[in-house]
Amino acid sequence: MKKIIIALSVILAWQTISQAAFEDWQNGIRANAMAGAYTGMAQGLDAVRWNPAGLAELKGWQAQAYAKRLWGIAGLMNESAGLGKDMGKWGGMAVSVQQTGCELETDQSFTFSHGFSMSEQLSFGYNLNLYRLWQNRFGSAITGGVDVGLLARVYRKWRIGCFGHNLNHPSLGVETQYELPSSVAIGLAYEPLPGLAGSVEASKEPGYITCYKAGAEFAVKPEVLNIRSGVSNEGSLTLFSLGMDITITGITVGYAYEGGHQALAGNHQMGLGYKW
Repeated sequence: MKKIIIALSVILAWQTISQAAFEDWQNGIRANAMAGAYTGMAQGLDAVRWNPAGLAELKGWQAQAYAKRLWGIAGLMNESAGLGKDMGKWGGMAVSVQQTGCELETDQSFTFSHGFSMSEQLSFGYNLNLYRLWQNRFGSAITGGVDVGLLARVYRKWRIGCFGHNLNHPSLGVETQYELPSSVAIGLAYEPLPGLAGSVEASKEPGYITCYKAGAEFAVKPEVLNIRSGVSNEGSLTLFSLGMDITITGITVGYAYEGGHQALAGNHQMGLGYKW
């Protein structure tokens, strides 16, 4: 009975919000608290899943771990961890792993990321992704994907970024082919004052309407306490988000909430990071 309840909950949730395997690949406290409007703001290790060009700004070593309970469904979790390092003139490199699903189906990914500066104003980055999908009844399958990102520092305090996810359109399956989600996003960020920033973004996935996002971030105490909020719209679906993080002696603890769905509970995400 427990398996049946979990299965029905997962099917209902994924059909309602158009979720599929690897659809919740992008995560992170900072980005999710800003409703995903992060392509133009991507910096440091947070940049891996939103715009790897931001790895060019990675400083020293960074480690992060996230855990998200999806839409209040018991047993349906998204967990990830990453490690990155500043490689000097070679920019920043990182590796990350992620697992999403429940006891009936799980998707896993391993990502190698590299971002570097092409000039004082322009950075380039890429991801090499290895995906594995496991299902209780059908076993597992593996494939790979490629992401590319650009980040430009333009007029004064403006930044513009673009990110292409799974540009090679990877697929899984033999008799029945399932194409993994792919998308293109472009974002614009503005920092009028130190510690105050905002961004807007548009992203498009083949076969779906364009999703528009906007987010803001305010440093209550620079490098110690940050608060964030955002909103996204995709047709008739409008979601809001909020979050915060606090950093003490290099250790960061963060929280992000995404909600507003008419039929499902919100997402609660916790994060832990360390810089040295």
